Amino acid sequence: MTDIKITGKEIVEFIYSGGDLTSEFQSNKRALEGIEAHKFLQNKYKENDLKEVSVETDFTRGDYLFHITGRIDGLITENGKTIIEEIKSTKIDLGLIEIDSRPEHLTQAKMYAYMYMKRENIKAINIRLTYISVDEYKVKSFNKRYNMSQIERFFVDTIDLYIKWLEIYNNHQYEKITSIEGLKFPFEEYREGQYKFMGAIYQNFLNKEILYSIAPTGIGKTVASVYSALKTIKNDKEKIFYLTAKNAGKKIVVDTVELLKKNGLVCKTTVINSKETMCLQDEVDCDPDICPYAKGFFDRLRDAVNDIFVHDDVYDHKLIKDYGKYHNICPHEFSLELSNYSDIIICDYNYAFDPRTHLIRYFDDDYYRPKLLIDEAHNMVDRSRNMYSSSIQKSSLIALKKAASKVKPSSKTQISALIKYIDEFVENNNVAKTAFYFQDDLDSQLISLVERVVNKIDQVLSENKKFPTRKQVLDGYFELIQFSRISDFYNVNYKYLVEMIQDDIVITQSCLDASDYILDVLRRRASGSVFFSATMFPLEYYVSLITKGEGLSVKIPSPFKQTNLGLFIDDSTSTRYRDRNRSIDNIIDSIYALAETKIGNYIIFFPSYAYLNQVLEEFNGDDYELLVQRSKMSFSERNDMLEQFNTVGDRSKLAFFVMGGSFAEGIDYVGDMLSGVIIVGVAMPQFNKYNELLRNHFDEKFGQGFDYAYTYPGMNKVVQAVGRVIRTETDKGVAVLFDDRYSHKKYKDLFPQNWSHYKTLKATDYLQTILNRFWKENN
Repeated sequence: MTDIKITGKEIVEFIYSGGDLTSEFQSNKRALEGIEAHKFLQNKYKENDLKEVSVETDFTRGDYLFHITGRIDGLITENGKTIIEEIKSTKIDLGLIEIDSRPEHLTQAKMYAYMYMKRENIKAINIRLTYISVDEYKVKSFNKRYNMSQIERFFVDTIDLYIKWLEIYNNHQYEKITSIEGLKFPFEEYREGQYKFMGAIYQNFLNKEILYSIAPTGIGKTVASVYSALKTIKNDKEKIFYLTAKNAGKKIVVDTVELLKKNGLVCKTTVINSKETMCLQDEVDCDPDICPYAKGFFDRLRDAVNDIFVHDDVYDHKLIKDYGKYHNICPHEFSLELSNYSDIIICDYNYAFDPRTHLIRYFDDDYYRPKLLIDEAHNMVDRSRNMYSSSIQKSSLIALKKAASKVKPSSKTQISALIKYIDEFVENNNVAKTAFYFQDDLDSQLISLVERVVNKIDQVLSENKKFPTRKQVLDGYFELIQFSRISDFYNVNYKYLVEMIQDDIVITQSCLDASDYILDVLRRRASGSVFFSATMFPLEYYVSLITKGEGLSVKIPSPFKQTNLGLFIDDSTSTRYRDRNRSIDNIIDSIYALAETKIGNYIIFFPSYAYLNQVLEEFNGDDYELLVQRSKMSFSERNDMLEQFNTVGDRSKLAFFVMGGSFAEGIDYVGDMLSGVIIVGVAMPQFNKYNELLRNHFDEKFGQGFDYAYTYPGMNKVVQAVGRVIRTETDKGVAVLFDDRYSHKKYKDLFPQNWSHYKTLKATDYLQTILNRFWKENN
């Protein structure tokens, strides 16, 4: 006998969900509005009426013993009749709602009716399905009367339908657990450091703790982490979330799952991508009157889930879109639904930590126990700040007013009031002169004005489905919604910024430290989490700004032979902003030395585009093939440039790139793809008013403001850039660190352990001679 503990709502939502993908545009107050609307109706109940009535029942069917629970919104008496009321709040026009618009709503009430009737031993019951508008508190109700025979037949039929799915799902779960128990590591030998890494992860998940691991390239982090996490899974509530910072990282995880499957693993894996990436339409607009894949989405969802679950195991970007097109449903929402039935979920950090996009079913509700693997975790400091920050622009508001007023002229009033308030704030605080204003407190009056505009645009979008300026309205609307949502999190770790940027006014709720929120997610919801990266130096910085100093740590040594990397420090020249003109000749001489010593592919990393262009202007590239990074390159342009590294010609190829960009992190330049790099400067972030805010904030909090705002973020980019050179145990190459600050103890203390063999060039050393010697010794 298999015990099943489940709510009646969960059963009916799986079996009976129907209708369109919601067209309700939810602001951050939506959940609270729904609760308040419920209370409004419940507060009108008579003295003897009951609210929030718990019901439950045990029911045996075949090999299953169900323990089903629920909570009745209202148990009321009218004219001697007992009525079970199910309340649903909505922003949809009540005139558009019928009793069968969302079948799961009525069937939820019928499930509760069965449990109540069994408990009270009554033969008939009245059910009232009530929809309440959260805007005006108007209601629309549907009343039905059922006898026990009808309700019992419905209940048994529902359980039978659910059991059909359970047979498929539970069979998979049995095969999964059995396969995990017998799963062998897919390689005969462990790489150096890999077993230690795996043991730390395994123990951490057993203890449900937070772990940081400095795990260098080459130890096989992906397969080691996934394998170790799998070995701790005991039931279907435990799921592995593999969180990545970039899309490129997802494919490596998918390939790893496929490798483990070849070695006997049985599991379902879902890759979640952004709505924009997955959309089958030319433009993203999820209103069912606009998008055919949203219209009737829930009517076709269960068949699509059954189809893909039975026939496939790894649900990647292409497969989900193919099934979405076949079943005529939204691929993005389909992927979110598939995650419910998957064992491994591969997605961006946002789906776990961003309050605007996180997956509620895993990171708010308490049924599942996610195990989190956070790859390239050095990105989490900046990413977490961005997740909890939000901006609005005056130019966007002007565009929104123009677009919305063409459809609903009255919307101009609220938007104009918001724009006027911003203009007056700028004038009163002299922002036009300073271009940068900040304060500690959130402007609550501005938030109120923003929410009024959101409510007005809600009406525009719900009343008008198709109009020429709809995209512009949606763009402005979502910007305001995000801004409003973030205001709920504003605290002492925020600054309220007003800036003048290129004749535009930008208002930002800027989160300087999001560690409170990240730690809260982990403590409340995660069943263990592992942050790993090769470049978290110093570790204390990352632990402080990601999880408030909480977490264990393990450091894994590099498996690569140290001398495969020739690491040289040229501290003869300053690359500080004031000294840049004087540094150009020395930089160019070093580039020539690199290119002339050995024909190969080389990257020169600069701290900025301006510095890059200064050097490039005086560099004679006639004898070399030059690649130059530009700002705002498209995805295809970046890929085309990366393709150039796949070959080595008869003359050296020199790439002029910017540190911290898309070419400096997350790219594997294997073998002859890259022979060496020059790092110009220490990658220190630009001195500006925002970074000075960070500096002051971290001075107050940690007493290390300059290092937290400038030194540590910069050195991370340096270590990342040097890390591109040696990607496998057979790779050999050189790196030149070019700046006088590399001779300072502060910077040397931030070098990874496997950089201890670095050589500082003397005044009498000739770089080309040094490089010649390295290549001669490492042929």
